[in-house]
Amino acid sequence: MNFMKLSVILLMMASLITLGKPAGIFADARDEQEQKYQSLLKKLKASPEHHNQLLKNYRSFQALPQEKQKTLKDLDNAIFQLIKSYDSFQTLGKEKQIALKKTAGKLDSQEAGRLLEVFQKFGEWYEALDLKEKDRLAKASYPDERIAEIKKILTSQWISRLPKVDSDALLKLDEPMRAIQIVKMKKEEQIRVAQSFDKKKKVGLLSEETQKFITQIKQQLSSEQLEKLGKLEGKKGAFVKMILDFAEDNPPLPLNKMGVKYLSSKDLPPEVSARLKSLKQTGVYKSFELIKIEKKWPAFARGVTEIIRRSDPAFNYEFGACKFEDLPEDVRVVVNELLQMLQDDEMVKLQAVEGKWPDYPLMLRDLARVHLVIIPGISIPPELLQLKPGKVPVMLR
Repeated sequence: MNFMKLSVILLMMASLITLGKPAGIFADARDEQEQKYQSLLKKLKASPEHHNQLLKNYRSFQALPQEKQKTLKDLDNAIFQLIKSYDSFQTLGKEKQIALKKTAGKLDSQEAGRLLEVFQKFGEWYEALDLKEKDRLAKASYPDERIAEIKKILTSQWISRLPKVDSDALLKLDEPMRAIQIVKMKKEEQIRVAQSFDKKKKVGLLSEETQKFITQIKQQLSSEQLEKLGKLEGKKGAFVKMILDFAEDNPPLPLNKMGVKYLSSKDLPPEVSARLKSLKQTGVYKSFELIKIEKKWPAFARGVTEIIRRSDPAFNYEFGACKFEDLPEDVRVVVNELLQMLQDDEMVKLQAVEGKWPDYPLMLRDLARVHLVIIPGISIPPELLQLKPGKVPVMLR
């Protein structure tokens, strides 16, 4: 990775640690983006909740010293250039992409997608830290000390996920010996996972759990998406990547305690139907928005919720399980283990959305991802993550 790419990642980390989360889009003088910003601003103003957050982010930005404002503007420009480069590469035909790879080696446009993914994952990880850890990062000098502090936190999180007998043994060692032992244990883990991964790859079989997950995702797809996916059958890397993209946008979620699937307008409760009818008359949404996701779970129910929340952000209907006691028994067992791992601020976040759908199961998914816990029926199976193109096998405890 060249210096420019490394600098972008470090800038991303610096901005997140400075503000707690990205401060939003900084609309500087880029003419080609002006129309996009105006359109986005119009949408944000239509939602009081989003508009207020935008204003809050803007005030936070204005309160920063000029030097930090410049750093964030440079970051925004770097991200913009990455996205532009990546989008440009993606619009090329397959033959041109292959030709470019052969002539130019590893392109910046190819790296752009990976760097943006790093940014997103770092943001999710940082948001899950407790206040004490965030404070430690904020006080560390940028960038070397801050990166060293990040590594310390990651190591501490890794130790906390070990079996108790292993973590206790590590904590009894002095600092130098502990560092040596950690390196040794991580190498052993990588070897075990790589051997298991290679064995599955040779056999070419997916586990029953993974096949079930893929089936759930397929059931949510439109005919066009299914056709696109069908063309990738037999191309494992591309097939898995597309499944993961679909799963990220619309993950499978557990049903409510009555076991009801809401798949079309006629299935909706009268009070929800009445609200939709009123919103349609006032032009808040068009019929095709729901027609294209009918017969899809949980896409249809999520679509209904998102439409009503455009005018009423507090709207909530329990289309699916959104409380601990309503989750399936096998899910409750795993979630109970996850709850024991949560920091105080993470528990507060989860409690704030309990009873809200789809907020609660999605928050569970995100927290499970941070703590490397696999929730059946919600989390992406580790086997699929291992098969993602370009991904280095890691140990998921």
